[in-house]
Amino acid sequence: MRRTLTTIAIITAALAATSCMNPSRQASGGPNAAIMEFLGKPTAPPADMDPAYSKQGLIHAVQLAAQKAGITLKKVGVEDSEFPFLVGVVCQDGDWPKLKVELKKLSGYEHNGGTGGDTCNIFNLVPHSAFPPGSFQTIHRRLMLREMAFYEKFNSNS
Repeated sequence: MRRTLTTIAIITAALAATSCMNPSRQASGGPNAAIMEFLGKPTAPPADMDPAYSKQGLIHAVQLAAQKAGITLKKVGVEDSEFPFLVGVVCQDGDWPKLKVELKKLSGYEHNGGTGGDTCNIFNLVPHSAFPPGSFQTIHRRLMLREMAFYEKFNSNS
């Protein structure tokens, strides 16, 4: 929740700095123009993307972490509409902390938080170093919103 509030504060400040309340900007692109401009366009997967960050690579990594944690996942999914791909997991109550410990140990991946709760979580495992050059800011701006949207969809189908 704290991360969500921080993200909302950052987005609000950035929108204020880009003059989102400017009526001429709203008239030219509608009431969401400033938000869309701030978020930027989705990042395509790099042509030379490491297979570890593909849909199958991420699923394999999460299943390996679950095996090392001694847990069985109820559901694993990947949202691959843009880069970096997001991972979703559903686990038994009490298993998420065990899985999170193992995710942080995975070589070649980074788990820096995500969106979720006791049994359903959405997160990014792709390290910043694997982002295409010049894409960090756009990816960072879009990441929290993508996590929340994927959480809503993934959790409703659990």
